[in-house]
Amino acid sequence: MTRSCTLQPEVHPFATTARVRPRGRVVLPVADYDFLLEHLEICERDRGPNWTLLAYVLQNRIVNTEPSHRPVDRDIVVSGSEVTYSVSGASVEAGLLVHQPNPGPRHREIIPVSSLLGATLIGMRAGQRAPLLCEDGSVKSVVVVDTVAPNPTSGPNLCPQLHERRS
Repeated sequence: MTRSCTLQPEVHPFATTARVRPRGRVVLPVADYDFLLEHLEICERDRGPNWTLLAYVLQNRIVNTEPSHRPVDRDIVVSGSEVTYSVSGASVEAGLLVHQPNPGPRHREIIPVSSLLGATLIGMRAGQRAPLLCEDGSVKSVVVVDTVAPNPTSGPNLCPQLHERRS
């Protein structure tokens, strides 16, 4: 199967020439894609704080994602990934991307996919930059510095609501 992609110029503010790079659809494991659909459904049903912003980010990720039954590249942020990122050039932060945080003590930062940050990070590649919508309505920039893929036997982190529906 041949994948078509368009070429978009990427211009760094200090660069003198544009660099052309292919832009295709994001590839995510089918499980992550299905959970994005369910997060959107929950978001639109519950209408929590800033639900319109989160619904927009989730819809955008879903529309621009191709679900895959094959393993995805290790530099793509998926559920269970340890992600190192920076927001608007601030200090580098790290966290574990999960579909729903589990209650209990935490040894590291948890980033729920059902948050604006998590919904933006899922599907990004190491080195990629994207706009980050914020709860106050401002737009910042997030860059994925690095990502460590999850253990392939652990599977996606399940939200209790989502787990009950799948049982």
